[in-house]
Amino acid sequence: MLAAIGLDDTHEAAYRALVSVGAADVTDLARRLTLSEPDAERALRRLERQGLAAQSPARPGRWVAAPPG
Repeated sequence: MLAAIGLDDTHEAAYRALVSVGAADVTDLARRLTLSEPDAERALRRLERQGLAAQSPARPGRWVAAPPG
């Protein structure tokens, strides 16, 4: 689905996980995706650059999904 905008399976899985849970921190996401925390953070940063994720202003340390544009 998100390959059309240049995301690989890991990034798509991270996005889908955020959509599913509503908000997650790096540790939660890493555990859900069986990634290391640095890899999970890199995935979140890539999603952020693509406009698909953002750090939650209401919940510091947690990330939320943004709708694909």
